[in-house]
Amino acid sequence: MSPKAKCCLLLVVVPVILLGCDTIKFAANASGELFTRAQPAIEQYWDYETAGKAVPAGILQLEGILRIVPDNERILMFTIGSYLGYGVGWIEDRLEEADAVDDFEEVLHLRGRARLMYTRAWDLAKHMLRLRADGFDQAAAGGVDTLSAWLELNFRQQSDAEALLFAAQAWAAHIIFNMHDIDIVADFPLARVLLERSVELNPAFYFMQGKMLLAVVASQQFPPEMERSKVLFDEVLAETERRSLIVQVSMARYYAVAIGDYALFKKLLDEVLAAGDVLPEARLLNVIARRRAQRYLRLAHLFFSEVEG
Repeated sequence: MSPKAKCCLLLVVVPVILLGCDTIKFAANASGELFTRAQPAIEQYWDYETAGKAVPAGILQLEGILRIVPDNERILMFTIGSYLGYGVGWIEDRLEEADAVDDFEEVLHLRGRARLMYTRAWDLAKHMLRLRADGFDQAAAGGVDTLSAWLELNFRQQSDAEALLFAAQAWAAHIIFNMHDIDIVADFPLARVLLERSVELNPAFYFMQGKMLLAVVASQQFPPEMERSKVLFDEVLAETERRSLIVQVSMARYYAVAIGDYALFKKLLDEVLAAGDVLPEARLLNVIARRRAQRYLRLAHLFFSEVEG
């Protein structure tokens, strides 16, 4: 082949190769919109077992897409959410059952799995925060006041609440499942700062999950703030019209147990079990809430001395 012919061939082949690469990245980036539009179908799904089998496959798919477009914020958000959702809804579900029957080997196994899920979620969340604004690592290293100032400067829109809520949840879960590492545990006040900023920007986001988590934190911190916890829980229950059943479950498990109120504990969980399909937009979350309500009622003797096993 003559030099001229080779040159002409390159002029044809190189653009095609480049176009092919761009097409792959374009498709990967476009999948963010696809997942956004498909998400309601997942949240409205009704079968716990089927969903639990599907989520890991979805995580692998999302990780594959992130390999192509690692800076796509929507894909990052869905991947973080998938790790958190699978960890809380399925791994911790099995962990609580194993813990109740003193299956220590299974508990260690499941805690290890949860730790891996939440560590990965937090790694992705840090990447997402760094994409949103420069200086996250320096702000976090500076402590609560420095991080608060950084958040106020860089996260001002109502739409920023979603990213901050996911990041706060990932950071807190990472901390809870790494309690053996004092350096990691010391970061909990920083995770709370992210959560508080999310609630400041949009307290109503995702059925007020951020505000509900603040109520949980208030009841579990040292020293606990039980009055504040009750006020927050009551506000969320009122503003969600008691339709997000995970709120009643969380109030029973954390607030009612902390104050030793078995009557309130049972009343809240009975309410969950008696509720119908009260929030179709979060049907799967409510299915998970009912599973927990059934378990906590069955295991009430572990939380209250006056209840027989």
